[in-house]
Amino acid sequence: MSRNKLIAGAVTLSVALGVSGVAVAAKGGSAPAKATIKVSQKLKMKPNRYIQDGLRWNKDVYHVRSGGTLHIVNTVAVEGPHTFSVVKKSQLPRTAAATFNCRICAKIAQEHGADPNDPNSQPQFQYVENGTGTNTPPNVDRPGDSGVTGPGKRGESIDLKVTAKKGTTLYFLCAIHPWMQAKVIVG
Repeated sequence: MSRNKLIAGAVTLSVALGVSGVAVAAKGGSAPAKATIKVSQKLKMKPNRYIQDGLRWNKDVYHVRSGGTLHIVNTVAVEGPHTFSVVKKSQLPRTAAATFNCRICAKIAQEHGADPNDPNSQPQFQYVENGTGTNTPPNVDRPGDSGVTGPGKRGESIDLKVTAKKGTTLYFLCAIHPWMQAKVIVG
């Protein structure tokens, strides 16, 4: 089978299955230079039962090449700010109790210069690089890198350069809303 037929078959299969990873591989294995990470929300309520806040990242997995840019944007007007905070996979909260008592989130808040015990505390630093607060965007390559989108207005965004090596998986969460979790695969 010729290479062109193989690529055409892979692209057709990826379109039919809705699998973006196959399409990336068919293009020669290069990940995109820019990935946009958006905040999404859908509220649901059942009287006398529950309220479900569907505040989340718009995808579970993002792909970007090493040297590329992550564009993090708050698309929900009433919720924010948000952080893009890289953590170890083992630090991601996996239960409701861990989510509402998120230790790594308190550490990230302190690194940003905010008081984790005061819900009205504002960060002193918009960014954190390798665990140290700064007002310069970090080179995103490891746990301890973080950025805050702003005080919570719709459309606020930050751009972060990814310097992690190809093949790295970066797990991240919003330290303010720790159920917002996803990962970046560096290609």
